[in-house]
Amino acid sequence: MPNVINATSTGNGGLISTGDDSGILNIQTNETTAITVDASQNVGIGTATPVSQNGKVLQIDGGATAADLRLTNNATGSAKDNGVLLGLAGSDAYLYNFENAFMAFGTNAAERMRITSSGAVCVATTSQIDFGLISVAANLDLLYHLVLKNTATQAGGQSYQRFLNSANAKTGSIDHTGTTTVAYTTSSDYRLKENIAPMTGALTAVLQLKPCTYTWKEDGKVGQGFIAHELQEVCPDCVSGNKDAIDEHGNPEYQGIDTSFLVATLTAAIQELKAINDTQAETINALTARIVALETA
Repeated sequence: MPNVINATSTGNGGLISTGDDSGILNIQTNETTAITVDASQNVGIGTATPVSQNGKVLQIDGGATAADLRLTNNATGSAKDNGVLLGLAGSDAYLYNFENAFMAFGTNAAERMRITSSGAVCVATTSQIDFGLISVAANLDLLYHLVLKNTATQAGGQSYQRFLNSANAKTGSIDHTGTTTVAYTTSSDYRLKENIAPMTGALTAVLQLKPCTYTWKEDGKVGQGFIAHELQEVCPDCVSGNKDAIDEHGNPEYQGIDTSFLVATLTAAIQELKAINDTQAETINALTARIVALETA
């Protein structure tokens, strides 16, 4: 049998030890083994046969219920709802910080990611950026800051990203095939709309647009497009934010543009222009016919 150290509660009680040459040590309380150290220095808590796949191992066996490892300190206390828990319940694993504090993950002695107490995920930064649920601070030494790879071979294509509303209905997606990203979509199903009517006055709106060229202050690159607040005056749906807005700290909240919302206006303007051209063409043809008739009379 193994070497045994037992804090017994029978007889006169006290600490009883027995020994042999098996190289195994059992630590018991009340004649029940609590900890086993086998001949290979594997340590088992709740199991007499700790199993190591590669080198030394500490194995905690919770039997048919759960196996937990909890870390606490004097500052947080040792109550059930305090500290950090590494647990296994059935086949489900848990890593919890029960405190109102962040959980950090690191490599090479440096923090790489943390989860804040409110549930925000911060990658390569220790603080939440612009109230985002997921904040990534780009490292300028990296060529790509976010890479999405799908190794599936589904012929019909799949989504890199799908956006859902509170009812789990799809509101948009970024879709791809095996060779290309094919669509950046937003919901446009007729079943989501009412009061549908043809667009009018599109040509007048287009004539109010102010396309321009410019250079970016950040790097001096030349660009072309629109100024957000000027476009907002003509096509509000194309622009997010408000002119000269600032946040609660006095920092600028810059406006953004989605020019895809101009497509309907430009299409309707082309149709209106074609209708004008068709009318003018009919008038020209009629006048031409009259001139020819007069000249041949």
